[in-house]
Amino acid sequence: MNVQTEAQIQQLYEDYHQEIFRYIFMMIGERQQARDLMQETFIKAFLNIESFRGDASYKTWLYRIARNVTIDYQRRKKPGTYILDHLAPMKSDQATPEEIALLGDDVEQLYIALSRLKKGYRDVIMLRKIREFSVKETATIMGWKESRVKTALHRGLNALRDEMKKEGYRSETIRF
Repeated sequence: MNVQTEAQIQQLYEDYHQEIFRYIFMMIGERQQARDLMQETFIKAFLNIESFRGDASYKTWLYRIARNVTIDYQRRKKPGTYILDHLAPMKSDQATPEEIALLGDDVEQLYIALSRLKKGYRDVIMLRKIREFSVKETATIMGWKESRVKTALHRGLNALRDEMKKEGYRSETIRF
């Protein structure tokens, strides 16, 4: 590994480590584990920087690594825990109700409704609407075709709207 490559990884870390941490945290809801997985993401990037082909941006490449690292972590967990984590609307390591309340009612409702969606819908919504990746970038990160991203986003937003209605939000206040 040459000095230029090490400097490049250091710059990528400085530019994206907080963003990658927040992305992983939204996926698993555990602060310390999200930090560990963020570090693992950059270690994998460091070890594989030579194989980066340039088909996508470094940011997209890092998000894909982060997503795969997180999925691998979730698969390694005990099967029962994995299932319960994905059925539970809010885990104890996630932001407390007080922390969410400080963000405001709209954000609170969105956070709760988003946590109840299927993982694929939640991931697509996070990447497209929260992280503002393009359809192509989202497809690259998720390893999907662009048409699947578009379909999942449409279905996910509809499911999110339905969840928010269940929480008592009026349909005229729900805009995506």
